[in-house]
Amino acid sequence: MIFRQFYDQKTQRLSYLLADPVTRMAVVVDPVLSVVESLLELIARRGFSLQYILVTCIHPDHDHTALALKAATDGRVVLHELAPSVHADLRAREGDILYFGEETLKVIHTPGQSPCAVTYQWRDRLFTGETLLAGGVGSCAPQVGNIAQLYQSITSRLLTFPGEYLVYPGREFDGRRLSSVEETRRCCHWFYTGRRLGAFARACQRLLPSWPPDSNEKSSISEAANDVLA
Repeated sequence: MIFRQFYDQKTQRLSYLLADPVTRMAVVVDPVLSVVESLLELIARRGFSLQYILVTCIHPDHDHTALALKAATDGRVVLHELAPSVHADLRAREGDILYFGEETLKVIHTPGQSPCAVTYQWRDRLFTGETLLAGGVGSCAPQVGNIAQLYQSITSRLLTFPGEYLVYPGREFDGRRLSSVEETRRCCHWFYTGRRLGAFARACQRLLPSWPPDSNEKSSISEAANDVLA
């Protein structure tokens, strides 16, 4: 199996390419504009056929890049069925299996960061986008996100995988680009149900440009913790 991680230093975003060495079919996860040239160069040099362009969550850069890659390769853009974008060629839902050559990816619906956020599972690797970062949680903007849903997606879905499963996020966090399920369980005290839910909410909010929160945001943090406890 061929696997590459791409890094955009300006935005700290991470993109991925996976390819089946037998059939030369490939998929790209969360591409950003700055790495398109490198992706296309690798695809051409290795003779890959891009099957899918996978997006874990709606982000303007991902949307524009997906269209650019589609125009250059004929790869199909895959988004969750709840995604508002009109550019999807395939609408995925929970439990769907995507085939590329002799390899498969499973779609895991992980709402919270946005209603249409998904994680893609390939073998023992989880491509979590903005839902779960390496050593931390993703941001959860009040306008589109739901902290209670994000908490449930992480604790009830992602952290139930075996500890040796690897977490490949959509963005670098505190200098890190890779983690594991077990490391997240050990380092993040909010994993244990019913404990420190307010801390989980604050961890999400700290990644927003508006931190520290105003009085309305403080109220939403408290309400989110109460929602999870309910």
